[in-house]
Amino acid sequence: MGIRISRIMGLRGGAALAALAIFSQAVPAYAQQQGFDLDIPAQDLGSALRAFARSTNQQVTFASADVRGKQAPAVKGRYTVPAALDILLSGSGLVVQNGHSGVIIIRRAVRGETRAAASAEPRLTSDIIVTGSRLQHSSFDSPIPVAEVDRTDLLEDGYTDIAEALDDVPGIDQADSLANNQSAIQASGLSTISLRGLGSNRTLTLIDGRRTVSNAGNKNAVSLSSIPQYFVDRVDVSTGGASAVYGSDAIAGVVNVVTSRFDGVKARAVGSATYDGGGDSVEYSGGVGKHLMDDRLYVMAGVTYERQYRLAATDRDWAMDSVTYDFEDNTLSRPDLSSTIPGGRFNSNDFYYDETGLHRNFVTAKNGYEDRLSKTLITPRKSLSAAGKVEYQITDDVKFTADYIYNKVTTRSTAEPETVSYSTTFGQNDEFEVGRIARNNPFVPAEIAADSSSSGVKFYRRLPELGNQQRYNRRTTNRGWAGLEGKVFGDWDWALTYGYGKFEQYQVRTNYLNMQNVQYALSAEKLSDGTIQCRNADARAAGCVPLNLFGLNSITPEMADYIRANSEFFAKNRQDTVEGYVSGSPFSLPAGPVQVAAGFSWRSDRSSSMTDALTQTGLSSASYIPDFTGKIEAKEAYMELGVPLLRDMPFAYRLSLDGALRVADYNIDTVGTTVSFRAGAQWAPVRGLNFRSTFSRAQRAPDTTELFSPARDDYDDVIDVCRGVTATSTGTVSQNCRADPRIAAAIAAAPDGKFTQIGTEVFAPNAGNPDLHEETANTWTAGVVLAPAFLPGFQMSVDYYDIRIKGAISSLDNSSLLFECYSDPNGIDNKFCDAITRDSDGQLSKIINRDENLNQMRAQGIDAALAYRFDLDRLNLPGKLNLQIRYTHRFKLESKFDGAAGEDKADYVGEVGVSKDEATGSIEWATKRVSIKWKAVYLGPVVDSNEMKEYFAESDITDPLFLHVGAYWRHDLSFKLTPSRENPKLRVFGNIRNIFNKYGPFLPDGTDSGSALNYNSVYDVRGRTFMFGVETEF
Repeated sequence: MGIRISRIMGLRGGAALAALAIFSQAVPAYAQQQGFDLDIPAQDLGSALRAFARSTNQQVTFASADVRGKQAPAVKGRYTVPAALDILLSGSGLVVQNGHSGVIIIRRAVRGETRAAASAEPRLTSDIIVTGSRLQHSSFDSPIPVAEVDRTDLLEDGYTDIAEALDDVPGIDQADSLANNQSAIQASGLSTISLRGLGSNRTLTLIDGRRTVSNAGNKNAVSLSSIPQYFVDRVDVSTGGASAVYGSDAIAGVVNVVTSRFDGVKARAVGSATYDGGGDSVEYSGGVGKHLMDDRLYVMAGVTYERQYRLAATDRDWAMDSVTYDFEDNTLSRPDLSSTIPGGRFNSNDFYYDETGLHRNFVTAKNGYEDRLSKTLITPRKSLSAAGKVEYQITDDVKFTADYIYNKVTTRSTAEPETVSYSTTFGQNDEFEVGRIARNNPFVPAEIAADSSSSGVKFYRRLPELGNQQRYNRRTTNRGWAGLEGKVFGDWDWALTYGYGKFEQYQVRTNYLNMQNVQYALSAEKLSDGTIQCRNADARAAGCVPLNLFGLNSITPEMADYIRANSEFFAKNRQDTVEGYVSGSPFSLPAGPVQVAAGFSWRSDRSSSMTDALTQTGLSSASYIPDFTGKIEAKEAYMELGVPLLRDMPFAYRLSLDGALRVADYNIDTVGTTVSFRAGAQWAPVRGLNFRSTFSRAQRAPDTTELFSPARDDYDDVIDVCRGVTATSTGTVSQNCRADPRIAAAIAAAPDGKFTQIGTEVFAPNAGNPDLHEETANTWTAGVVLAPAFLPGFQMSVDYYDIRIKGAISSLDNSSLLFECYSDPNGIDNKFCDAITRDSDGQLSKIINRDENLNQMRAQGIDAALAYRFDLDRLNLPGKLNLQIRYTHRFKLESKFDGAAGEDKADYVGEVGVSKDEATGSIEWATKRVSIKWKAVYLGPVVDSNEMKEYFAESDITDPLFLHVGAYWRHDLSFKLTPSRENPKLRVFGNIRNIFNKYGPFLPDGTDSGSALNYNSVYDVRGRTFMFGVETEF
């Protein structure tokens, strides 16, 4: 990825420091004195400076407003860096300044200042703002680590979804994606990211440095798919606590999406197709930007349409492998079929129907149903976006700005047909049960009636006559900002902005069941004339149609219509913000200007959700999402300070301190007033060698859903800890499982004497908690950046981070709740078991996931990065080489909570999705017209889960089948070409992602990290994918 390196780590030991200092300081002015063969045509100044940076391998930064409307003369011949810049900037009123790490900063000159004076006395341009601070910095002088992914990388790597592109960066993971939330009720179709594995709700996403409304109905998270990639200039990612600068939610870090601006007309078309079929995508984008009224007015507008087609389970052979894994026996079972079949199964396994009629002695592996046929690997998604930008220079020092982004995303996910059984519960508190079918029901065959007890017929029936379950989501997001900004007192910046955001979700779930109508329809009687009718007179008056479950296609369209329920859900989020700040330099010290930023913000977040009447009563089989409203307001004030202490002294080329403080007051009784702060230091003993370290305290207040939401229905894949328990199996878990009489009865009745879990999809509603208080995180980062002047284009960084969160807001996952419930040596009378409900057969029917302030979370590790741009002219070869490597090593990612037997710790490092080692690297060869890039993504070896690792360590199994998962490599090849010298604004580009067609590990149902489709979404599910695009400008 094209990532600017601005991370550092303090090194211990004088020898190491001395060696680095000598290495960095050797020939310190080499790059400035070296001659470069330049051929830069006359053009606008911004383009000329970018061409200069590419030709000389120099890092150059400038404010767009400073170069707008200015022209640069041609520079042709051999020139040193200062000489070339002197020509380019002649008559522009701009000067050159050398930054901490060798970056060249172009800024406006103050009165009486010359370019030479500016270089001699560094002073940061007031318009360069990087994510992580509201003080003025280039990205290499940032007080906290900042990584950048720019537009070129997004384009060449073939991504239209920003979250997928960021997922390639070590330390950044997709929390929600099209490959992992297909069955989610509210999150299906979202694309969110998680920094350091700490969750999307601890990652603050900004647009142009401003907060934006959440577009998830059940959490405070921004779906990056709602921000059109076409309008993105770059994405800055700063890791570590940033609440002192940006407020709540920035515990793990900040993702700042910086939108683009351009002049002229632009258009782009992109398409992709997978080698193995399915999962194709297209994108069509266009926009226009124009400066008017002598450049005082700028307007820009554009539109993007994207479509991701479905990747069905049937498109991949490995997903359709019908297998399940029994970890207790370390065996595989094929086929892995569902015991709930379309023709119906009755009186347990005694009777069943197939294509040939009624049979006895049902065997799941032989007569079961393959429910993978309807499942999805990649959810289909359509996205329509529009964006606009207006800037008007009212006076030389006051500018009006307005931005607007509209996005509409629709998704449609498909699941297997609905099922029903005699033990299916319904009602708001599951207080009702469908019950058995009476033996004298006219649809009951004589053989089954004779075999049934007086209580009636047990039944288990899949209902394909209703059609597949469908979940349609339409998410509409409107975001807008308007404000004034400018300069005061000469070179002080100020801004005042109002922000508005509104998110609306409309969901329709079709082909579910009206459970009350099912109950009415199953209670039928035959009249003397042979007519069959529902017994309940009120139900008959309301149109009740008797239901026949016995046999394939026994349900008529009229029966299906009567029991079918289509559920609707509405969710709304609204955010209003008012922000203002002022920044500048009140005075200067001998080492340079002291920088100050101070500001305030007011924020109001409102959320509401509403479900149709049938679902509210609990009479629909569709998941219940309760009606609720919530509102949170916060008033905040903050200040940042940057103080230069030393410069241009022996072993003190630069030494500075920085700090930030924010006070926030919430209208939440359990939160009240919070204080966040950050303190840091930067030390460059010589130019090109920079050490910095930061300590920060960050807070995250609970969001409206976490505080106010009643239990919201959801379904998860859950492995029952009681699965496989026998009458003689030993251990606390087995003993506690058998203490439940329903499980004990199931074991006694099972032919193999084992408790068998029927299906892994379990109703697992999520619930808020009004007693939540804020999370508090302490973060320490330390690192070093090396950019030696004698090796232009080379940069290397190493960073250490340690994030400790207290009072983390979370709910225990289903596996942890089950384990804590049944591993309690005091029995199953504990708070964890209170969250678990089983039906009359002992099967899991509900697990409530309630948010709580857990004890602690911790993330600790090291990041390293290397970037080297090398001009091949030195070797008498055409073009340049660009080498990029990023690497992350995790020491810890853990959570602690008070378990049934005391403090319990969950360790995630080394599991699937949390590799100890991750890396991304690329090498690119580029000329003016052609570039070719090879990229590799590496995920280190892992285990299925650390819990399973501990289990097998204590068991007699010596070679568990799926415990160890090997390292994973993915290789991509991309190109960019300007076909015509006469038309350099026409570009074609392409990409082969996963060139070796390497899918992830085979992880079947029964593993902790696997699924019914034998995969984990951390790994690529598309396989080899071809992308081709065309882009042009007019």
